[in-house]
Amino acid sequence: MRYKDKDIVLKDGTKCLLRSPDEQDAAAMLQYMKMTSTETHYMVRYPEEIQLTEAKEAEFLKNCLESEQDIMIAAFVDGELAGNAGLNCANNFMKIRHRAVLGISIKEKYWNKGIGSTLIQEAIKMAEVIGYEQIELGVFDDNTKAQKLYHRFGFNEWGKVKNAFKLKDGTYCNEMIMGKILRSN
Repeated sequence: MRYKDKDIVLKDGTKCLLRSPDEQDAAAMLQYMKMTSTETHYMVRYPEEIQLTEAKEAEFLKNCLESEQDIMIAAFVDGELAGNAGLNCANNFMKIRHRAVLGISIKEKYWNKGIGSTLIQEAIKMAEVIGYEQIELGVFDDNTKAQKLYHRFGFNEWGKVKNAFKLKDGTYCNEMIMGKILRSN
């Protein structure tokens, strides 16, 4: 699904464009994924695990634009990809297609400027437009900053997965599962 372009102003007065990334953004998206995976251990993959080709990423972005269930919203500051949020159907099986899964990341140099809050707000709005009844996400148990942000937008802790992530140094991190009910019967 395509997100309608929207101009916003960040906390520091910087202008930011929200839009769906398309095939022309494939190289920037790959570079962005590698960079955000380098900046923090809170991403699911290490940068060297991102092995997608530019052509495969372009195909993925095209499919996302054509989807009726999935949407990606990217934040651009002066043409630079600063943040990204993806909302995907948990699965298209009848029993669980009412559930959306949210993923979000922001480049470190753009932290604390309001991009994350804006992307979450817009993802919630789009989830409602698509017709999802709930949004779910996973967050590292030690990422209290992200947890506070999600709580601010009505997400609650639904459970934990013990030792969900094993870091390169051999230490484990738990995953907190959080969710927000949009519509219930």
